[in-house]
Amino acid sequence: MSIAGSDELYGFALVLVLHTIGIALTAGPAAVMSLRLLGVGRPLPLASLRTLFTFFWVGFIGNAVTGTLLFMMAATRTGHNPMYYAKLVCLLFGVGMLMRVRHAIERDPTQEGRGGLADLTRSALHRTEIMAAVLCLVFWAGVITTGRLIAYTK
Repeated sequence: MSIAGSDELYGFALVLVLHTIGIALTAGPAAVMSLRLLGVGRPLPLASLRTLFTFFWVGFIGNAVTGTLLFMMAATRTGHNPMYYAKLVCLLFGVGMLMRVRHAIERDPTQEGRGGLADLTRSALHRTEIMAAVLCLVFWAGVITTGRLIAYTK
């Protein structure tokens, strides 16, 4: 009997719940860090966001495992679904943009005088950080949206 057809606690429902928790642990910190880089929550020092990367990677690894299980449960259907491949593309670019956001957070250890959007627009390098933060939000929203659409498209 497959996991997908199992009525047991370790079956499809548990894998789906764990995958959802993993999404919260990845997209949540990515959104918080990106929004802070854009100037939301200015009293919060950028350096304090470094701990969120631990949550992100725990969720990412968990999602890699549960996502593989979910794919295996319906590989013949999911393997032909364009939304699955759109999700993988969004995931790839989302992680890439988050690494750019991380670079911006880690570059200045004191983070003094960093007021978000107003201060960040002073140079082209900072404009690329803003673009990375915006694209990070877009791609992680894309991961969630296309992931949900996998169940509804063929």
